[in-house]
Amino acid sequence: MTEPAGPRSGTSVPGRFVEVDGRRIHVVDEGAGPPVLLMAALGSNWFDLDPLAARLVARGHRVVRYDRPGYGMSEAPRAHHVPSLDGEIDRMLAVLDAVGVAGSVILVGHSLASLYVEGFARTRPDRTAGVLILDGSYVLVPWRILPTGVRVGNAHRAIGLLRTIGRCSGIRPADGAAVRERVLPRPPEGFDESQRRWAGRLFGGPSMLLATLTENAAFPAINAALRRMRHTHPMPEVPTIVLAAVSGPAVWQRYWCWKQRRYAADLGAQFRTVAARHFVVLDRPDEVAELVGEVGGRT
Repeated sequence: MTEPAGPRSGTSVPGRFVEVDGRRIHVVDEGAGPPVLLMAALGSNWFDLDPLAARLVARGHRVVRYDRPGYGMSEAPRAHHVPSLDGEIDRMLAVLDAVGVAGSVILVGHSLASLYVEGFARTRPDRTAGVLILDGSYVLVPWRILPTGVRVGNAHRAIGLLRTIGRCSGIRPADGAAVRERVLPRPPEGFDESQRRWAGRLFGGPSMLLATLTENAAFPAINAALRRMRHTHPMPEVPTIVLAAVSGPAVWQRYWCWKQRRYAADLGAQFRTVAARHFVVLDRPDEVAELVGEVGGRT
């Protein structure tokens, strides 16, 4: 089921809503041409991908992106829901089917979303045209102290406590747009009014914070599922690039490049670097768009 996004919010929201597994998922589908599925990082909303999406549309791509449950305008997950690798792969497929993308797509995954993109490529090679990993979350030594259910429960309890403190104290949350502009790099053209409006409304809010904490709590289990998948599902023979964003002290840059190079080797991918902060989709959208074109054979 799909429906325009506007009626739900009472204002003009880009995109539409798609029902996936009984939850309303906010989807933005723009442009025409070879399709690209953009998967945002942990703690990211659809508008964080605006600069990159605009460049890809201008280059002749159809660009699909969506807010995972609890982010952006998507409905929050059910109570005690635990994010999983298989669940996100199913959601990716459901979103693509709902917007009418039946063939293969170029997959772009930033940070934690690299796990979802890799898992999708391994299990659905028939729907994968190419893969671009942006500063991916590659774990060398997996470890987990607390069970996933306990970690997710703690995330819910932490947000519940914050909500209670806010109600009892009357303290108003900080301006999300101002906080976002302090912690994230500015795109070359700066943040536009639309991004500021939605960031002010959503960035750092309880729903986004809960989604971020919950997904982070589930990360060890998601990573473990992907490590098992690597033994049973090979990567498809499609163009694949791992991009490392390098900044900060020289020692850190050497370590990060070494780690990301190992990730590329494990995927049988090409390895590239760019001088940028981790949020490379905002910091260097032009360079990222070029690599999407390369993966899609449109350089």
